[in-house]
This record gives sequence, structure tokens and C-alpha cells, in this order.
Amino acid sequence: MKYAISLLALAGALSAGAAGQEKQTPSGSAGALTAVHITQSVLANGKPLPAGLYELRLTNERPTPLPGQSPEAGRWVEFVANGNVVAREIAEVLRDDDLPSVGASSMPVRDGTRVELLKGGEFLRISVKRGRERYLVYLPVAP
Repeated sequence: MKYAISLLALAGALSAGAAGQEKQTPSGSAGALTAVHITQSVLANGKPLPAGLYELRLTNERPTPLPGQSPEAGRWVEFVANGNVVAREIAEVLRDDDLPSVGASSMPVRDGTRVELLKGGEFLRISVKRGRERYLVYLPVAP
């Protein structure tokens, strides 16, 4: 319980710090999304990202969509440590309005953040739900 409270306090401090630095945010940035604790080394955009606590910042940049994919299907996110962008990766964007009408995927998830190692231990998934949008970032575990 103490650990959870400490993490929440740290996340709040990171968010407050980010809010106080809005004027210093690069023009391509849309702002702080959440704070995440990554427990093992991963690769972000092909580059090593060590375990640690990061602010995840959503940018206004969008990757080139794949054939048949909506131009709004992805966004670049930045991993920020000590006020510096240390990595970037593409987040898949899912909208509640686009959910199927029936089936297991038809129910929207609750707001919040989850960091989980996927089955097989090869990928770490960061899931962030804010309002009617969910951002999914998949990071390969570093060898």
C-alpha cells in the first residue's frame, strides 16, 4: 500500500512539474499523458530504454498510416526523464466510437494506465485510457 501511495505521489509530482513547464514544451507536443514505471529494459523506436520512471507525453505528430488505416490510428509519444525526451514510440489509438457493437471488444475500458508484460515475455504493453481514447504502446523487451 505504501508503494502504491508513493507511486501516486510521484506521478502527481511529475504531472505538476509538467504543467509548470508548458511553455517549454516543444511545438509538436500535445502534453503530458501519464507517468509510467517500466521495470525492465525495453526498446523504444529500436533504441534501448532502461528501466525507470518516465512521463509519457503525447505529441501532435502522426505516423504515416498503413494502407486501409485511418490517418488518426496512431500518434507519436515521448518518454521523458528529468525533463528530457529520452525516447519516442508510436502509440496505437483506439476510440470508443469505433468499438464493434457486439463481442468481447465492444465494452470500453475504464480510464487509467496499465503497464504489463505480455504472454511470452517478449513485449511490454503500456495502455493509457483518457476520455474516449485509448493509447497502446508496445515495446519489445531488450535482449
